[in-house]
Amino acid sequence: MLHYPSNLQREVSEKISKNFYIAGALITFSILCFSGGKQIIKLDFKNTLAHNKIISVEINGIFFSQDDLKDVFTNFQDTEGRYRCDHFPGYINLENNEIIPIEVIRHCYEKNRYIIISKKYYLDADIGDITTDKFEYIHNN
Repeated sequence: MLHYPSNLQREVSEKISKNFYIAGALITFSILCFSGGKQIIKLDFKNTLAHNKIISVEINGIFFSQDDLKDVFTNFQDTEGRYRCDHFPGYINLENNEIIPIEVIRHCYEKNRYIIISKKYYLDADIGDITTDKFEYIHNN
C-alpha cells in the first residue's frame, strides 16, 4: 500500500475519480452504439424485405421457393433471446440479386417458432421470431 502526503492524496483521488467518470461515460457510450447498431441492422433488414420481393430462401441446404414462404418473413415478433436449440445457416435471395445471409434458430420449447438472425453485417442482430410450419424439414434433415 502506498502512502501519499495529504496534499498529494487529494490530488490522486481527484484523478482517480475523474478517470472513473471518463470510463463510465465511455462504457455507456459504447453500449448505446452497440444497441443502436443492432437496431439499425434490424430496420435495414425489414426495410429491404419490404421493398424487395423474395425469390427463394435456402436454409441448411434446403431450398424454399417464393410460393413456399408466402408471408413467412412479414410478421416478426419480439424475440426473447433464449431457448435456442438448433442453428441453421441460410440465405434469402431477393429480386434485385441481393443475397442476405441469415441464421435460423429453432426455439426449444415452442413448436414451429424460429428466431431469425441477420448475418449481413459484421455485427449479428436478432430480427425477431417467426411462427411457421414451413421449416419442419430443416431440423429433420
